[in-house]
Amino acid sequence: MNRRQALKSLAVVGSVSVAGCSSVLDSGGSGTVLGPIEVINSSFISNRVRIMVERDEGTRSESDDESLLDRKLSLPAIDAETGTPGLRIAPSWSETQAHYTIRAVHYDGSDDRETEVWEYTFTREDYKTYYADRNEDPGCIGALVKIGSLSTAGNGAIGIGPTYMEDPCGTSGSQ
Repeated sequence: MNRRQALKSLAVVGSVSVAGCSSVLDSGGSGTVLGPIEVINSSFISNRVRIMVERDEGTRSESDDESLLDRKLSLPAIDAETGTPGLRIAPSWSETQAHYTIRAVHYDGSDDRETEVWEYTFTREDYKTYYADRNEDPGCIGALVKIGSLSTAGNGAIGIGPTYMEDPCGTSGSQ
């Protein structure tokens, strides 16, 4: 993702994304399938964040949630001449219907947590909100982690939620 793409993504932050294999979601239940995660630094300062993804299939206790991702990222400022203020994390997890929780936190150069943890849990309701029309039923939902804002001078808030992206489940072979 280059700088122009990151700026374009910021313009559509309020929208949502998905595409894929709807048969995964036809089984009912309260979960959804999590597709890719777009992480965007939308501030004029660089940010270091830790992104964590957990899956709860509803068959275990909260302490048994399955950890799917735990990654530290360094993102340059949105106006940086080098580097990309955003990136896309392709799912390395299976297309399993469940509740997915994404957590994000700022951390410093010593790997110490600098802020509170922001989190969002994706459910079947998120999917239904964006894909109630069966003409567009991709089978999974994409996520956006937006860090800071153009007016942020320090560790800005982290927003997490569903977002629109082309073919999030990768059915067209474009991922």
